[in-house]
Amino acid sequence: MSESESPTPSFPRAPALFILVCVTLSGTFPLHVFIPALPSAARDLRASTSGIGLTITLYIVGLSIGQLIYGPLSDRYGRRPVLLSGLLLFALASVAAAFAPTLGTLELARVAQALGGCSGLVLGRAIARDSSGSTSLIRRLATLSIAMAIATAVAPIIGAQIVEHFGWRSIFVALSIVNVLVLLAAWAMVAETHPASRDFKVSRYLKSYLTLLRSPTFIAHSLGGASATTGIYAFLSASPFILESRLGLSARAFGFAYCALVVGLASGQTTAKRLAGSVSARTALIVASLIMVAASLSLLVSYICNSLSIVSVMAPMIVMFFATGLASPFAISSALDVDQSVVGAAAGLYGCLQMGYGSLCTAAVGLSPNDPTISMIGALLVSAAIAWLSFNAVPRPGAPVERRSVA
Repeated sequence: MSESESPTPSFPRAPALFILVCVTLSGTFPLHVFIPALPSAARDLRASTSGIGLTITLYIVGLSIGQLIYGPLSDRYGRRPVLLSGLLLFALASVAAAFAPTLGTLELARVAQALGGCSGLVLGRAIARDSSGSTSLIRRLATLSIAMAIATAVAPIIGAQIVEHFGWRSIFVALSIVNVLVLLAAWAMVAETHPASRDFKVSRYLKSYLTLLRSPTFIAHSLGGASATTGIYAFLSASPFILESRLGLSARAFGFAYCALVVGLASGQTTAKRLAGSVSARTALIVASLIMVAASLSLLVSYICNSLSIVSVMAPMIVMFFATGLASPFAISSALDVDQSVVGAAAGLYGCLQMGYGSLCTAAVGLSPNDPTISMIGALLVSAAIAWLSFNAVPRPGAPVERRSVA
């Protein structure tokens, strides 16, 4: 694809959006669907709470590392074969997890599952970028983000029902069956959108990452995007303590509260779709970060005034999730557009930085084990500030934009 402005017909044929949604969800859905099964799996495998919790932590680590691998591989061999290979690895790892005899085996299977599943997370975005112009890309990424938000909301519900009726191992059986269907659909319906390159040199891909890391535009969108989209992990980690233990919300009401957050997230993503093409990405990102700052300050004021309540916590958090949904597609599309010759590498590096930042925010909540409320608010404030500073560092529309190539 030419780096100059090209007419729409020059883009490769875009696969059906439904297929892109399915392959993208193969990376994130398994993370959330297994959470309700943790107590049952711990009892069956005679594992401690911290031990079984590693199946979640290691999955996130696998997602983070895998995204660095799949981007360059897809730039070298093409999107299609790398995607199909990753989906096949995911299916095989799911079978291994279903029959895991020990906790160690399950943990290894979860790492392999994450390494396979994140191929869809990376390449779904890269394929969308290959086959879309900037405006349509933002809309497509917003649709993918909405689907991921909905899946995040329903995954624990689905997982709980499977565990209750069929046992925790059935979750992995179901994931394997569904993924085989996704693999077959991708094989039949996803055409190649990026030509394979025979110039395979490890040093070239290391250079591509170093070049992207030296790009102020990429760093601004990646750091700002990571803090704007995964800073909320701090709240997700602390929310059971804050809403249930501290504020007395029932378990059933907690589920509805979680759904309200997802509605806020989806609303932000829908707004991003409508704004695409009518406002600049920089403007949308700065507005989203300012909304995050205001929501975080509202939580801080409530905490200082000792007036935390369900409303004073949930209202600003719904607004925060709205801002996250608004920022996500603009940040991702802008980061992928920095250098069209390494879209795969950019998608992988962006995802790695995003998941890494989310892990830091989750860990930050543990700094105050007795009362994670203040550490959670602090993480949200820092994230909002980083997002605002990063997006303000993005060049204004019309200013000279760097175009470095790593070839």
